[in-house]
Amino acid sequence: MSGKLNILELDQGNTRAKWRVIRCAGEDDVNVVARGVFDPGDWWRSKSLPAVWAEHAPARVRAANVAGPGVAESIAARLAGEFGVDVEFARVAAECGGVRCAYQDVSRLGVDRWLAVLAAFRRTPTPALVVDCGSAVTLDLLGANGEHLGGYIVPGLGLMRRALFSETDAVKVPQPVASLDSLSPGRDTADAVNHGLPLMVLGAVERTYDTLAHQCAVEGLPGPRLLFCGGDGRFLADWCDRPCEVAEDLVMEGLALSNP
Repeated sequence: MSGKLNILELDQGNTRAKWRVIRCAGEDDVNVVARGVFDPGDWWRSKSLPAVWAEHAPARVRAANVAGPGVAESIAARLAGEFGVDVEFARVAAECGGVRCAYQDVSRLGVDRWLAVLAAFRRTPTPALVVDCGSAVTLDLLGANGEHLGGYIVPGLGLMRRALFSETDAVKVPQPVASLDSLSPGRDTADAVNHGLPLMVLGAVERTYDTLAHQCAVEGLPGPRLLFCGGDGRFLADWCDRPCEVAEDLVMEGLALSNP
């Protein structure tokens, strides 16, 4: 790649979308120029898009989309009209960036999960548990030598809260307006829900991490890293009892590997 290139990267989830504009002059020379998050909704139908996009007119647009083909078509049409470029949508492959996918049918793996695993391995090629905390919480295990070991999918915090609200008569608890200061047993329904939901997700994360750590110890491998990303990633990482880090751009980092 010669010269510096502005690239718009999108992480389109089921509920919201994250974006960043990077200036790239090579694999190890990438600077984030701007970043942002769209509120839930059809941002591609907005009258105007972020001004910084036009200011740093992208020569390329690459995207991760899990919201379905209709959304992909709408995004592609809007950005082609704005910038005259085709959107490069990431796809899952049997192998990429030194990582081998565990799924026999790779089309069944969410592309956001795949990209996050690719980026985790690119950061440090050692075992890891990658936890993406969005509408659903996904846990993907990465073993030795880039071997994707599969993963788990559980409802996200918002999804579980809405399920309780809509499917029960007495457990209708809104999201707390302030940050939690405890996950102790609730002494009223609101605390029981607000403390219980993250406790449930963290139980799955910590159990999975401990299982992977035991496997690594048996095989003589270094202990696994634990990486959180997604909208609730930082919140859950703050309550996690295992050593962990927050990597907010992990999915978008993976785009450089799937769509170099």
